[in-house]
Amino acid sequence: MKRVIEGKLYNTETAKVICELKCSSYPGDFNFHKTSLYLTKKGNYFIEGWGGPASMWSVGCGQNSWAGGSGLRVISKEVAQHYAEQAELLPEEMLEAGFAVEEG
Repeated sequence: MKRVIEGKLYNTETAKVICELKCSSYPGDFNFHKTSLYLTKKGNYFIEGWGGPASMWSVGCGQNSWAGGSGLRVISKEVAQHYAEQAELLPEEMLEAGFAVEEG
């Protein structure tokens, strides 16, 4: 998927997939989604995916009605790191994705 946001091209074919976001719902559930976290060559983060009418990808379709949807959204480094931590990336993978990792 390709999308221009604020004059910048975001392309799932050229960006690096960091991880898939966790989803505890099953396919067919309104909350189910399939979403991947990406890193561009210039160091920007975005998510791309699809999901049901109660997922992060839902779209309004009338008065108090929702449908499943899909898309691509640019996110901050902080949000990207949160998603990567939830996906339980290894320390090496976190560093490779551009996130700072320090001993606790």
